[in-house]
Amino acid sequence: MGNRNNARTVELKVKEAYPQDVGKFKVRINDDILKILGIKSSGGIVGLYGRKVTAAIVRPLFSSETVKDVIRVDRFIRKNCGVSIGDFVSVRRVLPIPAQSISFRITALPLRSDDFKQILKRKLMGIPVSPGDMIVVQLEKSKIPLAVSRLQPTEFCFIRDSTSVNFVEKMPEEEVESVDGLLKRKQVIEDILKKLESNFDKGTIGAEEFSKLYEQYKEEQMFIEFQINELMENEEAQMPAKTPLKEPMSSMFCPHCGVKIPLDSLWCPNCGNKIEAAK
Repeated sequence: MGNRNNARTVELKVKEAYPQDVGKFKVRINDDILKILGIKSSGGIVGLYGRKVTAAIVRPLFSSETVKDVIRVDRFIRKNCGVSIGDFVSVRRVLPIPAQSISFRITALPLRSDDFKQILKRKLMGIPVSPGDMIVVQLEKSKIPLAVSRLQPTEFCFIRDSTSVNFVEKMPEEEVESVDGLLKRKQVIEDILKKLESNFDKGTIGAEEFSKLYEQYKEEQMFIEFQINELMENEEAQMPAKTPLKEPMSSMFCPHCGVKIPLDSLWCPNCGNKIEAAK
């Protein structure tokens, strides 16, 4: 990304986010590490450099947590960064710039009106975004997944009033996966959900842990189902149009008078001529 500054980069071990931070676009780092990065304890923005790159709001770890070399990251930011719990990720202070324009692929609800788009835009104001990010926005009782498909400039940005926000119909190419691969992933998720339900019914898993895991895998299932539908629709759109099958001929025209007659006619019922020439 072009808008890194000269602050230090640190390597931190990824841990699960605090429950209250999930879906809030934030990570948490020890206060001493924040100082090393040149970030005040009140917070700032960091870039996370794993197998992919993303940005997040950063806040200090709770005072009760004394381990320094960790970063608490929720599943959405981990997905955008391409890391898992237990991985190490490079973290650096970044200075996002205002986005001139951003395009999202909306992945759950149909676009309903300009008011709906404005509500989503207000929800996203001030949130750091980068190309390829998948974002989940809570809107009333619905969770709306969005994919960043276009961003101008292509750096760490944030949305403000002047940002042109658009919703597009095409899935970014870098996120395309085979239908077979997605179906296999979907089956794995469905098996996990059934196992969770079974364990909860048997009392081998607590209500809090069940709720957390079930929600996590249901959201993953939602993403997968969306991508499957996208791929299938794209494949159908790219297929050549089918030529309608011709119905078998059941009639012909008399070569003498031009009247339509049955195909197996030997004589024209109109002019009385023999139809051998038409056979």
